[in-house]
Amino acid sequence: MYHALYCLTNEHTTWVVPVAAVVCWFSSLTTIHLLRQARSDRTSGHLIWIVGAGTAAGIGIWSTHFIAMLGYDPGYGISYDPTLTLLSLVVGALAAGLAFTLARCTAGRGAAALSGILLGLGIAAMHFTGMAGLRLPGVLTWHWPTLAAALILGCSFAALALMAATRPGRRAIDCTAVTLLTGAIASLHFLAMAAIEVVPDPGLAPEADGFPRGMLALGIALGMLTVFAISALALFAEHLRRTNRALREGKRLLRERTALLRTVLETMDQGLMMVNADGLVAVCNERAGTLLGLPEDSMRAPLTFAAVRTDQIARGRFDRAPERLAAWAIHARHGKDAHAFEHEGPDGTVLEIRTVPLPDGGAVLTFTDITARKRAETRVAASEARLALALDAGSDGLWDCDLTTGEVWCSARWWRILGYEPGEMEPHARTWRRLVHPEDVAETDRVLAAHLDGRTDLYEVEHRMRRKDGTWAWLLTRGRVVTRAEDGTALRFVGTQVDISARKEAEGQIAHMARHDGLTDLPNRAVFYERLDERLDDLHQRGGKAAVLCLDLDRFKAVNDWHGHLAGDAVLRTVAQRIRRELRPEDTVARLGGDEFAVLMSEAGDPGAVEDLARRLIAAVGAPVPVGYQEATIGLSVGIALAPEHGALGEEVFQQADLALYRAKAEGRNTYRVFSPAMDAAAAERRDLESDLRRAIANDELSLHYQPQVTTGGRDLVGFEALARWSHPVRGMVPPSVFVPLAEESGLILALGEWVLRAACREAATWSRPLKIAVNLSPLQFQQAELAERVLAILTEAGLSPRRLELEITESVIINDMARALHILRRLKDLGISIAMDDFGTGYSSLATLQAFPFDKIKIDRAFVGHVEGSPQAAVIVKAVLGLGRSLGMGVVAEGVETFDQMRFLTNEACDEVQGYLIGKPQPIASFARYVRGDDPCAVLDEVRASAA
Repeated sequence: MYHALYCLTNEHTTWVVPVAAVVCWFSSLTTIHLLRQARSDRTSGHLIWIVGAGTAAGIGIWSTHFIAMLGYDPGYGISYDPTLTLLSLVVGALAAGLAFTLARCTAGRGAAALSGILLGLGIAAMHFTGMAGLRLPGVLTWHWPTLAAALILGCSFAALALMAATRPGRRAIDCTAVTLLTGAIASLHFLAMAAIEVVPDPGLAPEADGFPRGMLALGIALGMLTVFAISALALFAEHLRRTNRALREGKRLLRERTALLRTVLETMDQGLMMVNADGLVAVCNERAGTLLGLPEDSMRAPLTFAAVRTDQIARGRFDRAPERLAAWAIHARHGKDAHAFEHEGPDGTVLEIRTVPLPDGGAVLTFTDITARKRAETRVAASEARLALALDAGSDGLWDCDLTTGEVWCSARWWRILGYEPGEMEPHARTWRRLVHPEDVAETDRVLAAHLDGRTDLYEVEHRMRRKDGTWAWLLTRGRVVTRAEDGTALRFVGTQVDISARKEAEGQIAHMARHDGLTDLPNRAVFYERLDERLDDLHQRGGKAAVLCLDLDRFKAVNDWHGHLAGDAVLRTVAQRIRRELRPEDTVARLGGDEFAVLMSEAGDPGAVEDLARRLIAAVGAPVPVGYQEATIGLSVGIALAPEHGALGEEVFQQADLALYRAKAEGRNTYRVFSPAMDAAAAERRDLESDLRRAIANDELSLHYQPQVTTGGRDLVGFEALARWSHPVRGMVPPSVFVPLAEESGLILALGEWVLRAACREAATWSRPLKIAVNLSPLQFQQAELAERVLAILTEAGLSPRRLELEITESVIINDMARALHILRRLKDLGISIAMDDFGTGYSSLATLQAFPFDKIKIDRAFVGHVEGSPQAAVIVKAVLGLGRSLGMGVVAEGVETFDQMRFLTNEACDEVQGYLIGKPQPIASFARYVRGDDPCAVLDEVRASAA
């Protein structure tokens, strides 16, 4: 540090240091300004700014160095090598340009610091190149620690300067960067000068051809003039750029505002026209042209207001206009005040024309289509006229009451609503009060007082009034106080009175229907549970016992099947009457749905009385019911649960009664059972079995057995019927008669049916012979609207031809919703799938079903086939079905063939196909392997064929 101070104070002329600092600071200011311009310029013009910045920086560094050198006096004569002196200027400019290029092309503080270090090294390179051109009688030696300090300090200041210069900011940051860059140049120069020591050498003398000091000063002056010129050009260029940017921004804003104005003008619902003092149309939007019907070519050409008026007059626009508007249209006198006109044109459109004069003599005109508004006003006026007529001749009774005297004017309709002639009773408020139902007086007075006191805007109340014949009419009375005294006291009261008796009766009927069964007029499920809960709450508070009886009709489905649903409805009404007759007034009977009923016995202290009621109900329901010219006999199963013995909650008691009903039906029907805990265990076992079945279907634990179908006499095998079998891991083989009804009741039949269909199609696809596979479809499966698509997807998945699949359905599938079922059947048949009617003859609508849909096969139920040997009636029925099938072109399959005599009978009657235990019991497909492979296709049931022959 001592060397640096000594160098500045003793080896340099006093004026040199501040002059060098000023020159350095000004050149640094120009450099930083040019660098910032280069960074902000996103075009190729940034190269010019980089060159200018490098040049300014190089000249500033060079000038600072040699100004200081001009004042440097080491005590010896000094001269300068011209080449190295000029080379030092080039080195400084190139190094600065390279550093500034890096600073412009990279981002981040690290890159800026690296650019500054590069600039610091360039300053050092310029310094040492300039010092190398120094000529004096001695040898230069360097104090290396001071030199290292000069390099470190110069590079640090330069790095900080470029980091500050590349940060976004205002003038304060620019000054900081300029000062730091000045410090970098000055510190490196003066510290480096302090590191120099001249060792005298008399043998070395300044060269005669050295660079004169005067020329050096002139070069410094030219350099600074160059810096001044660069700075001035930079400022001028920056001014031009800002000016151009401002012009571009102004043009952009002008374009945007012009486009916005054009958009607003063209999207206005109103027509707008501006006319200048010369009568030229300066502005006319498209809406104005449309409303006035101006030609499109006139909108594009210079348009005069006189031409517009001439066109409108020629069109007859002002033929029916008001006189003032017609004069305005003809003479175009805008006047001094704004004015508006409304008139209807020849095409029926109504325009509102507004004119606003301008100070220069022109005017702004707006055109609004008010046709819709005028038509609406016309409709409102007509509606008001009709309303006046309706009030005069309508069904509402009108009244007007003077509250100070109580006198009332009532319309004729008001009197006739109550059955009186006008004037038959005193027209006074006390007459109205005398006719109001006593139960409604308090409410009507409360609402009336609230309105008269001003607490409500309208008096509105529903109440009853006595008619002349003594009956009560429901009325809706609405009124309003129309005159009040200054203190707010009501003076005049007017309103209407409407007869709502029919509506009240309808509301009562609707409320009744919402809580009662529409067929039997018994309370419905919601009412039953409501009364059950009320009774159980009463038992909890006061004690006592009650009973719930669940009733289910036996053999009711047969009534529907044989006699039709209308007859079934009549039977249900009769049953409801018989049940009601057996109950006490305090007991409740409800229809829960279908053929299910429930009884709440409110007092059941004696269990014997409950069972006696159950026996009487069974006997009453079991009596024959007339159905047309015939009689139907049904039964009744009853389940009984006692409260609170069998449960304290309504749902719990009802569930126990339902379990008892289930036991009664399982043990023979037409009987009753009282709930016992063992029934709950049975229900739990049934739930467990249902859960196991659900798991078996999901885990593919079921299997299929196949029953062969052969031509009559066993001549050939035509296919198999697939039947589901369940081998339970604990219970063993569960019969289909157990798990199939369970699946139907629990809703698992859908999953079970789909599993059977998929497994059967997958198995049939592996057979060598193209045998048919028959699968039963449950009625619940037919509830699926996409059944045909599901079947087709399974066939596609299995790779089985639809012509090899035969779906068997029962009549119940069709009779529940014939139109929907026939639509699904036709879609299945269109796919090539065969449809067979199973259990033919067991329903009442078989012939109608055959007529509605062309089945491929009819399957005669085993109930007929099994009796052809001993029952002539059964034999006649089978023969009739076979003849019917031949006549209709449908194949006939006989089910349940178990004896050779049955086979001979069917062979003689030319039955098409047979199946049954005589042909083969349902077995795994492995038992029929040689037949499905085709190894022995003609050897099916040789014994049957021989016997039938």
